[in-house]
Amino acid sequence: MPAGSPTGLSPATIEERIRAYESFGIHRTGWTGDDASATWMRDLLHAAGAKSELERFMFPLVEYRRTRLVTPDGQIEGVPLHDAGFTQPGGGTSGEIVELGNGDPFGNIVITTENDAAFSQAQAGRSIEDLEESGAVGLVIVTADPKRAVTVLNATSLSQPRNLPVLQVGSREARSVASALLMHADVTLEIDGDRLQSRARNVVATLPGTEPDLAPIGIMTPRSGWFTCAAERGGGIAILLALAEAFASRPHRRTVELVASSGHELNHYGLESYLRGRAGIEKRAYAWLHLGANIGSSTGPTTIESLDPALLEQGRARFEAASARFEVIEARGGEAQNIARAGGRYLSVRGRNQYFHSPNDLFDLACDAEQVAAAGRACLAIVEAWDAED
Repeated sequence: MPAGSPTGLSPATIEERIRAYESFGIHRTGWTGDDASATWMRDLLHAAGAKSELERFMFPLVEYRRTRLVTPDGQIEGVPLHDAGFTQPGGGTSGEIVELGNGDPFGNIVITTENDAAFSQAQAGRSIEDLEESGAVGLVIVTADPKRAVTVLNATSLSQPRNLPVLQVGSREARSVASALLMHADVTLEIDGDRLQSRARNVVATLPGTEPDLAPIGIMTPRSGWFTCAAERGGGIAILLALAEAFASRPHRRTVELVASSGHELNHYGLESYLRGRAGIEKRAYAWLHLGANIGSSTGPTTIESLDPALLEQGRARFEAASARFEVIEARGGEAQNIARAGGRYLSVRGRNQYFHSPNDLFDLACDAEQVAAAGRACLAIVEAWDAED
C-alpha cells in the first residue's frame, strides 16, 4: 500500500469488508441482508469517528408466494420482474409457449432467446409493452451469466407497474422448456404475490468542515441489490468507508455528506428519499462523487464519466496517478442520474462485471481487491482536490 494511504484502502481491509458485506446474503431492499448491512456500515462509520445514522424511507415491497413456470416435463423457478404483473392467485395463467418471433403471442406465453438485446435494461420496458399490446398473457425472459445463472433486471417502473406477468430465468433452467416449445405445449405461469408498503434504511453521515460556508462535497454509493452483490456494491461501499475514515481523522475545509442508499434496484427509492429530505443539495454541493456498480471488478475495467469536462479530466489524472485500470466512457448520468437531472456536478465511478445482477456475484469470482484499492486511492485524491479548491 502506498505511503500515506489510509488503512481502509489496503487490499486486505477491502477484501475483509467486501467479504463481510457478502456474508449478509441477499441484499434486496428491506430484506434481512439489507438491514444487516445498514447496521454494519453505521457501526464502522461510528468507529471511524464519523457520526452516522439510519434514515428510514417507505417503499413498495413486492412479496411472492409462488414464482414458477409449469411445463409438461416439470417446473422451473425464476425471479419475477418486480414492476410487472401478477397472475391470478391459485391457478396462474395458461397458454401455449411460443418463442419470441416464432409464433403468435396472442393468448400465449412468450419466451425469449438467451440475452435478447430487446430485453436489456434499456429496452425491456418498450418490448414488454409491445407484447402486452399484441395480446401475450405472460413472458419468460432468459438472461444468463457465464455460468448460465439468471441475471435480473432492475425495477424502473414501480410507481406504474406493467400488467404483463414476467418471470426471469437463467439459460440452465430454460433448457427444460425446449421440448415444450417443440410440442407447442400448454404451460402455466404462476407469479402469485402482492405489493405492500414497507420500510428500508439509508446510512447517512455528515463530516463537518472547518469552513462551513463552503459548498459541501457529496459522496454516495448504493447499498442494495438483487443477490449478494460482492463486486456490484462491495467496491463502492469499501471506498466510501475508507474516505469517511480519512476525512474523519483530519481537518478538512468543506463539509462532506455521505449516503449509502438502499432501494437502488427499485429505481433509486432510497436516494430519492435522501435528496427530498435535503432540498436543493444536488446543486448546492460543490460536486458529487458517485461510487457506482462494479468498481474493481476482476471481470471488467472500472470506468469514469462526467458531464463536467473539468471533473472528468481531474478524474482521469487521479486514476492514472493511482495506476488504476480504467476507461473513460460517454457521460449518460447512469446511476448518478438523480444528480444529473437536477443540474448537479458529479463524477461517476463504476465498472463492468460478467456476474452483474447474478447470484454468482461473489468475491472469489468477481472481485479484485487490488483494483478496488487503486480506484480508492484515486477517489481519495479527487475528493482532497475538491476540498482544496476555492
